[in-house]
Amino acid sequence: MSLQERLSEAEHAYHQIQTGTMAVSIQKGDRRVEYNRANVHELRAYIDDLKAQLGITNVRRRRPAGVGF
Repeated sequence: MSLQERLSEAEHAYHQIQTGTMAVSIQKGDRRVEYNRANVHELRAYIDDLKAQLGITNVRRRRPAGVGF
C-alpha cells in the first residue's frame, strides 16, 4: 500500500469518527489498528506523519493569540 493510499484510508477513518462512527480500524504497516473517539488524537498524529512523509505541509491554523493587560 502506498503512502498516498494510507493517507486516504486514515483521513477517511478520521472523517468517520468525526461524524459519529464509534470505532474504525485501518491498516498501519503490517497490522490493523483500531481508533475511536478516545484516541482520535493518535489517528490525527498518524495523518500528520503521513503528510510530512509525502511533503504535504500542514495548513491548519491556530486561533489568534489573546492579549492580556
